[in-house]
Amino acid sequence: TVMALLSHGAMAANDWRFAAGADLWNAQGSGQVSSVGADGSYDENYNWSGYLQLEHGILLLPNAKFEMSDFSSSGGSFNNDLLAYDLSLYYRLFNNDLFQIDLGLTGRRYDGDFNTQHYSYDKDVLMAYTGAEVRIPGTGFAAFGDMRVEDADNYDYRLGGSYKFSSVPLKIRAGWREAEMDFDRVDQTIDGWFIGGEFTF
Repeated sequence: TVMALLSHGAMAANDWRFAAGADLWNAQGSGQVSSVGADGSYDENYNWSGYLQLEHGILLLPNAKFEMSDFSSSGGSFNNDLLAYDLSLYYRLFNNDLFQIDLGLTGRRYDGDFNTQHYSYDKDVLMAYTGAEVRIPGTGFAAFGDMRVEDADNYDYRLGGSYKFSSVPLKIRAGWREAEMDFDRVDQTIDGWFIGGEFTF
C-alpha cells in the first residue's frame, strides 16, 4: 500500500520546487559565554544566512530545507564566532491561494569558537519547526513567519513580508529575526532586521 501511494504521488507530482535564498541580518547580540559578556557594548554585526529548499508532491515523504546561519556576536574584546547548521524535514499541511502552513522537525548543530578564551564548542539539538505564509491574491505580496523551538530558552523565529515577481523567479523579503540559545556555557540572544532574496528553479 505504501509503495502504491508513493508511486501514485510520484506520477502525479507537478509541483516540484527547488529554491535557494540568502539573507543579510543587521544583528546585535546580548548575553554571555563562559560567564563573560561585552559589558552591554555589543556591536551591530552584519550576519548572514543561506538555504537550499526542496519541495515536491510525493505522498508521505517530507519536504527538506538545509540552512546555515551566522550567530556570531562581538563587542570590545568579546568575540564569539558561531554557526548553526539546520536540516528541516516538514510536511505542508495546507496550501492554497491565500495561505500555506508547514509543520515538521529541525536538527540543528551549533559550531562555535569563543576566541576571547580560545574555547571551541559544539552542540546538537532537535527542534520543532513550523512555517506559514499568508498571501494577497493577485499582487505578489505576502506575510510570512517561521519558528524553530526546543524550549523557552532555545528558539529561533522570523517574521516579515515578501514580494514575488511575476516576470522572474525571484522573491524579495525583509523582516525581524530573533534567536536565543542557552546550553552548556553559552547563554546568548541575537536579534535584528534582515533583508534577502530567494530564487526558485
